[in-house]
Amino acid sequence: MGQNRSIRVSLIGLVSDPNREIRTRIGFESGTDPVNFTGHLMENIESRKVLHRAFSVFLFNSKYELLLQQRSATKVTFPLVWTNTCCSHPLYRESELVEGNFLGVRNAAQRKLFDELGIPAEALPVDRFTPLGRMLYKAPSDGKWGEHELDYLLFVVADVKLLPNPDEVADVRYVNREQLKELLEKADAGEEGVKLSPWFRLVVDNFLLKWWDCVESGTLPEVADMKTIHKLGGGGEDEDEEDEEERSGGRREGGGGGGVGGVGGRGEEEKEHRAHRQLEAVGGGEQHQANENQSIGRELEKE
Repeated sequence: MGQNRSIRVSLIGLVSDPNREIRTRIGFESGTDPVNFTGHLMENIESRKVLHRAFSVFLFNSKYELLLQQRSATKVTFPLVWTNTCCSHPLYRESELVEGNFLGVRNAAQRKLFDELGIPAEALPVDRFTPLGRMLYKAPSDGKWGEHELDYLLFVVADVKLLPNPDEVADVRYVNREQLKELLEKADAGEEGVKLSPWFRLVVDNFLLKWWDCVESGTLPEVADMKTIHKLGGGGEDEDEEDEEERSGGRREGGGGGGVGGVGGRGEEEKEHRAHRQLEAVGGGEQHQANENQSIGRELEKE
């Protein structure tokens, strides 16, 4: 995507009204204005509590090995770190705003798997994805950039042909449990330059091994919990979106922090140029935004 193309970036942030603070969805329209980086600027994440929706795909083959990718060196946040199969953001477009059965997020995952790994839609129909949970986390990448996401965790089992996009992916590998354990140990020890993305590490430390058992036994739907928002890595206490009486403002660190990668060695101009390319063009009407405001408000209202 060209640097000068106008884009709309869909974010979630804190918006004040005269009586209370509510979480809602906001869009920014810009061309070269740096406001389109809002969701990844740590100054906005910390001071304005801006966050955005994301998804993380965990793809297993028929041998129940997990596909990992190493993010490309040109990524604005967390370049060259190892992470789960695919991670990105739903766009502000009709097909990815569908709330029923989390179809919008699954459509977004299908799109991005083709973009990053060359997996065509027909190889991974959206009904093959199992939404298992949601987590809220915050993680700095360097002094300027970072992540603050409500992350939808999607699992899928399929044998697929890969054609990685070098602009997005530096390397890929399938791992079994023992090989993943070895990778974690290298990341913790700082060996061979191995680093892991913070969101992947949170999933590994809190959910992955249990869910891996369910992948092998074919019982993934039995452990799905899309009502609870698991608040990890600076996100506070877990919360059921339907519980209107118990609200916690506490913060805790979730999972292990070892091996979380950072950014270094490139100028700000290059990273900002890459950010323009990475933030995808999206469109939509005011009614979609109003609907999403209500949905995100229900999901994230707290404190």
